[in-house]
Amino acid sequence: MPASSDIPWAVCAHDLAAQVFFSIGEHEDHDGRQREASRLPEAEREKANARYIDMVADTRRMVGALRGRNFPSLRLCDVILPGEFHITSPHLSLSLALRYLYDAPV
Repeated sequence: MPASSDIPWAVCAHDLAAQVFFSIGEHEDHDGRQREASRLPEAEREKANARYIDMVADTRRMVGALRGRNFPSLRLCDVILPGEFHITSPHLSLSLALRYLYDAPV
């Protein structure tokens, strides 16, 4: 949720000069969370069941909202990392983000 001071800018902005990278593991959704938690102690499994979380859908929604604004200066890249969970995706995300943001070879 944007801070209330950001709302007027977000409504009126016609451009966003930024280079943004989003990544998320393919299994960072509710089902993946359940599979990941199945190997954890009971107390941790209960936490995983406590509420529904789908970070893949959240990321897609955020990327869609930004793309939908058609900001001419916005450079946006999004990647869903195949086969990855919340615990396995950070290193890949960091590597890909640095390559994208600094135009390094893939």
